[in-house]
Amino acid sequence: MAKCNISAGIGVDCSDLRRVGGVNKRVWFFNTDGVTYTTNVNGYITGITFPTYEGLYAFEGKKNSHSSGYQLINQEGANKFFQHDSVIKLFATSPADQEVIEDLAVASVGIIVETNNREFVLYGKNNGMDLISLTGNTGTVGASDTTSTLTFQGSEPEMPKFVLSTDYETTLALLESYEV
Repeated sequence: MAKCNISAGIGVDCSDLRRVGGVNKRVWFFNTDGVTYTTNVNGYITGITFPTYEGLYAFEGKKNSHSSGYQLINQEGANKFFQHDSVIKLFATSPADQEVIEDLAVASVGIIVETNNREFVLYGKNNGMDLISLTGNTGTVGASDTTSTLTFQGSEPEMPKFVLSTDYETTLALLESYEV
């Protein structure tokens, strides 16, 4: 049987203690079929190669309305894996918006979120994420939430990955250059 050992520790500094929760209003989706990644020696994704005519699709909602995370799934058998989850809130205010959401209902996608710490995190890197729940409502009062709430889930062998090309500005420019 293979031995699975740890090989490093984790420290903390003052900047770690000042981290902010939440996700910015900007989110990117992409079709995972045929995508390859460039990863540096530190484990950051520094580049994404898409099939011809493919790339990132930008989505924007209200700041701090999206969330993404992961959890370890420990099966009764011997395997363990990471479940990736993203909840995205979008305004579907036209037939074109509704058509995009209907397409998301049957697509397998990767999702890149921008955290409030100016980081970019990729969910569903290898196996993609599927839309498992979609809700929307007109609400009952003026202050009601009228967004469409899309819940995505996927199973991956690893935790979500950071996307970083030098610094925040360079990474943002790179991601925007991938937009179609």
